[in-house]
Amino acid sequence: MTTTDKVASATTASTHRTATAHLHALGEVLQARGLYVRVGATAGGLPQLIVISTVVPTLSEVIFAAQRQGTWWFWWSWAERIAPVDDLATTEARIRQALTPSDRQDR
Repeated sequence: MTTTDKVASATTASTHRTATAHLHALGEVLQARGLYVRVGATAGGLPQLIVISTVVPTLSEVIFAAQRQGTWWFWWSWAERIAPVDDLATTEARIRQALTPSDRQDR
């Protein structure tokens, strides 16, 4: 392994640790709001947060944490930003809204 490979590997590991820490923090907030959460990794090793509605278990989302232009964001699985990682309230609200059936949104 070359020095460049070692640096790249260390950078990737550090990035994955940071992403995992952000996902755990979000997971705690979502779990406190009654959602089922699990932090894991994709087949490619990227950290992910799986969020499942406890009201309608067929509703679920996969959330990622990644940097864009120096800022850490939470991301939907389709590569759309949710909110910065330091805005857990907005992120939590958007995820709960996505996991709430349309017939229950007004309640």
